[in-house]
Amino acid sequence: METLELFLVFFKIGFLSFGGGWTVVGLISHEVISHGWLSASDFPKIVSVSQLTPGPVAVNVATYVGFKIDGIWGSLLSTLGILSPSILIIVIVSILARFIKNNSKELNNALRVASVALISLTFYSLFQASHEEWLTLMLAGISFVFFVKTKIDPIYIIILSAVLGAIVYAL
Repeated sequence: METLELFLVFFKIGFLSFGGGWTVVGLISHEVISHGWLSASDFPKIVSVSQLTPGPVAVNVATYVGFKIDGIWGSLLSTLGILSPSILIIVIVSILARFIKNNSKELNNALRVASVALISLTFYSLFQASHEEWLTLMLAGISFVFFVKTKIDPIYIIILSAVLGAIVYAL
C-alpha cells in the first residue's frame, strides 16, 4: 500500500509542478517529510546526492526517496509517478496546441511566475534544514558567488562544492 501511496504522491507533485527540477524539490520536501518518510535533516542529503547523479534533480530525488522507502518498486513507481503527469500534459497540449497559439505569451509569463515561487520555496526549505550548519551555508554562499560572478562552468563549481563538503564533513 505504501508503494501505491508513493506513486500517488509523486504523481500529484509531478502534476502540480512547472519549470525545472528545482521548482519541484520544495514540494517533494514538504510531502516526504509530512508523510514521515524522511526527516527534515535527511532530505538535504538526498538532494545533494541527487545533484551529483546524471539526470533531472527532481526525478533523481523521487527515485532516491522511492528506493529509500520501498526499494526497487518504490523507486520505479515514484519515478513513474513524477514523470507521468508531464507525459500526459505534453500529449494533451500537443493535441490542443492550435487553440493556445494566440495566448502562448501570457501562458509562459504565468508559468514563469509560478516557477520563481516554487524555486523560492525550495530555497527556503533547504535553508530551514541547514541554517544551523554554518559550514554548509558558507560553502553554499561561496558557490553562489562563483555562479554569479565568474564564467566557470557550473558543473565544476558543483563538483568542487561536493568535494569540499565531503572533506569538511569527513573531518
